[in-house]
Amino acid sequence: MALVRFDSLIDHHARKEIEQLTIGYDDKKAFFVDGWLKGGKIAAAFYPKDVIVRMSDFKSNEYANLIGGSEFEPVEDNPMIGFRGASRYYDESYQEGFALECRAMIKVRDEMGLTNVKLMIPSAERWKRGGWLWPR
Repeated sequence: MALVRFDSLIDHHARKEIEQLTIGYDDKKAFFVDGWLKGGKIAAAFYPKDVIVRMSDFKSNEYANLIGGSEFEPVEDNPMIGFRGASRYYDESYQEGFALECRAMIKVRDEMGLTNVKLMIPSAERWKRGGWLWPR
């Protein structure tokens, strides 16, 4: 989210770090997408066999520890069972972040032609059901 909302970041240290990491990128979101595309090389090595890509499922404290992340994350008593998985994806506060993940996966499949990549969406209810949600 620090890349999505870079222009409104309050933490000047985080802004400076992100500026260094994203040299050459006018659009900070493109840096995120390109980072995911590097993973496409792994899928290419296994083509045409399916490669399951698990969408991000960090705990809120893990997101908070990313550069600039503390500005966007709630403080939870127990992040293991909190704001993560599919429940994060449909929450208004993370929709733009999820859209970036989807944009990256569309590029992997459509532009790189790696149709062997299948998405797995971690279920927020997995601790109760012991399962995952993903296309079969």
